[in-house]
Amino acid sequence: MKRVIQSSLFVTLALFTLAVFFYTGLPNFAIAGGTGGKPPEVEPEVPKKVVEVKEEYPIVAKPMGFKSEWPQQFELGEYEKQLGRKLIFNENPMFAKQVQAGKLTRLEKRLPEEPLVVMPYDEIGKYGGTLRGASKALESGTSEILSWRQVNLVRLGDDLHTIVPNVAKAWKWNDDYTEITFWLRKGHKWSDGKPFTTDDVLFYINDIIKNKEYSPVVTSYWNIGGKPVEVEKTDDVTFKFKFAEPYPGFLFYLGAGGYFAAYAPKHFLKEYHIDYNINAEKLARENGFDDWVTYFSVHWSKWKDTLTSSPYGLGVPTLESHILEVEPNTQRRIFIANPYYFKVDTAGNQLPYIDKHHERFLQEEVWNMEIMNGNLDQKAQNVSLSTYPVLKENEKKGNYRVELPPGQTGACVVFNQTHKDPVLRKIYSDVRFLQAMSLAMNRGELNEVILLGLAKAEQALPLNVPFVTDKDKNYMIEYNPARANQLLDRMGLRKGADGIRLRSDGKPVTILWEYSTQFTGSEFVALVSDYWKAVGVNVVAKEVTTETLRNKAKDNNVDINMEWDVPYEPNLISDPGLYRPPYSDICPLMGVPWRDWIDSNGERGEEPPDWVKRLHELGKEFKTVLPGSDRYMEIGREMVRINLEHMTIIGTNGERPNPTVISNRLGNVTKWSIQNYNYGRTYPFRADQWYFKE
Repeated sequence: MKRVIQSSLFVTLALFTLAVFFYTGLPNFAIAGGTGGKPPEVEPEVPKKVVEVKEEYPIVAKPMGFKSEWPQQFELGEYEKQLGRKLIFNENPMFAKQVQAGKLTRLEKRLPEEPLVVMPYDEIGKYGGTLRGASKALESGTSEILSWRQVNLVRLGDDLHTIVPNVAKAWKWNDDYTEITFWLRKGHKWSDGKPFTTDDVLFYINDIIKNKEYSPVVTSYWNIGGKPVEVEKTDDVTFKFKFAEPYPGFLFYLGAGGYFAAYAPKHFLKEYHIDYNINAEKLARENGFDDWVTYFSVHWSKWKDTLTSSPYGLGVPTLESHILEVEPNTQRRIFIANPYYFKVDTAGNQLPYIDKHHERFLQEEVWNMEIMNGNLDQKAQNVSLSTYPVLKENEKKGNYRVELPPGQTGACVVFNQTHKDPVLRKIYSDVRFLQAMSLAMNRGELNEVILLGLAKAEQALPLNVPFVTDKDKNYMIEYNPARANQLLDRMGLRKGADGIRLRSDGKPVTILWEYSTQFTGSEFVALVSDYWKAVGVNVVAKEVTTETLRNKAKDNNVDINMEWDVPYEPNLISDPGLYRPPYSDICPLMGVPWRDWIDSNGERGEEPPDWVKRLHELGKEFKTVLPGSDRYMEIGREMVRINLEHMTIIGTNGERPNPTVISNRLGNVTKWSIQNYNYGRTYPFRADQWYFKE
């Protein structure tokens, strides 16, 4: 049942006066409003409900000789065998009155028959308190707080390469990785107390993912070898996913922080689904919706945070550690511990320890003040590296610490090689032009001016993968404007009287650089524009909204795009499309006509060049090979080579740390080894066992 990924992932880099660890290669594998203020409800709560621990229990810092099949956690049977007795379960005192009043059943009836036993990092925690965080607005910059409560069938461990059981207690692949069987926890319940069973997985696949009215196209993650996944029920706790081709990276799609869950509460959602309720259309119209699909959509979304962004979220059951407590608004969301959560610590205490999550929606310029005043307990998402000095200076005042884990990369630039202007298309497709634009950039200055000198000049490449070399990272990154000029001269782009080069039609070579500040700052655009102008390429910069940029990119109507969510190994394994044109579906970097041609088998779009076809072929195969195998390495190296040779994505600086703020009041918070959306933010580091020390 165990498919463990083996890793070598160690490189240390000194940054400022801190030692920050940066990963340069994940291993060979074996088997994601308001304006501030501090309302009374966010005052720090002092935990008063202490878990009584009369004997020692194993923790990560002191395992006491206990051995487990999976890192830092046990199945109940294997734990009790080593403990030498049955584990006695204890619940959060917050639920005691509800149990006494008969509103909740006792804890033993709420937990699965085999709850997951987890080892806290440093000590058995205390119950109580409110974990305070901040986001930009509903569904804007909220993935971090979502990751505090997130669960899925499996989870990526904090070593960032081992997939471990979570909602599912076990799994087993067949010999060729085309079928995987999962076993759930008998007696597991949704947050409303209803049974969670195999039927909830079947409902997710058959009635949502594969329902043509609701999902006209089956997403690539569930469409392998040109055929949608099949799911087969064995019994209430056992089921099997069946794929048309080998899909050994599937567990990484499930476990590496995708902010979704591969199941849905059938007992709740079937009322809104046309296949289960013949009156679903009538029900939708009675509630102000056009049809059952739109009404169903407010009760279910792949992006789990959508469900808790409206009053409808109050009624939707979840398996997460915390559930929506009150109706959300533009100022805040409040979540309360799930009384049916399926995990306990090694002393038998039901998790989570922390009673509530409080998420405020604040303008970014307010975040620093709130952090320095001690009003936020954990914050990393969208915290700019430029704020690090002032945050570091005020650690004592705010009673927090700032870590600098890796996980971010500097801005990258992608020229549209399928531009609608045939002259610009020819220029942007000429590798000499792309190499010149790379060589003309002063990455050292960009690092010092924008990134406090804490990053490292390198090309934009998949991160933490074993097939990217230092030579790849250093390809065409030197600051060499003389060589850039030579390359542009060889293209025949002669300079006019004003020093700006001329196109073949006599017009000046001018880049319209429309950018969103979600992906870069105006200072970066200004500096790079000056570098390019110095070699005779004019730039007209214009700030636009993210929505505008994405819409123009989908219409193949941009000169430059920058929204590349640089893939790490886990999400590259599950989605090789991140490293072939158009590199993104949300905001295509370039190559929209090529994608249309490939997707339509030549009926639409434009036939791509051979190198693009090759990348698509490699991507399809990459998804089917065993991570870490020889063929996996060969495909990875070839994908890197093709993209570098054609300079598809021009990088600036990498290994950029992401300031991460943690209150000193929080316990069981391990050192962040990475801080990135693609790893699920805090998901690998188990926020459900955090607690307040005082």
